[in-house]
Amino acid sequence: MEPLKISSHRRDTWEVVEVTGEIDITTRDELGDHLDDVFAAHNPARVVVDFSGLDFCDASGLSVLVAASHEARQRHGQLRLVCPEGPIRRLLRITELTTLIPVYDTVTQAVFPSRRGADDQRTGH
Repeated sequence: MEPLKISSHRRDTWEVVEVTGEIDITTRDELGDHLDDVFAAHNPARVVVDFSGLDFCDASGLSVLVAASHEARQRHGQLRLVCPEGPIRRLLRITELTTLIPVYDTVTQAVFPSRRGADDQRTGH
């Protein structure tokens, strides 16, 4: 099992949270706490969660994303997700999480979507 690692940095007006390793019932609180701290520090928060380096995510990890999406909306912010094609992206589609959170292929696409709109850059739907 690859240990969960979380780091954050600013990119333009967005806080990018990079997540690598595995998210499951034993590590979900670590991600949830980190996202809570990001939302508390930036109001309104514009957050991109980058799952490019994530190896595994179960339902408990998805629940953290749902909670973060609600938190972003309550704070009049935005939450976007970066997740390349693969098993985790398929899980997001199957659970229809892509209808709640915009999903992009890269951080650049998430931070700077085309003027035509995010749906032109997103591939989560």
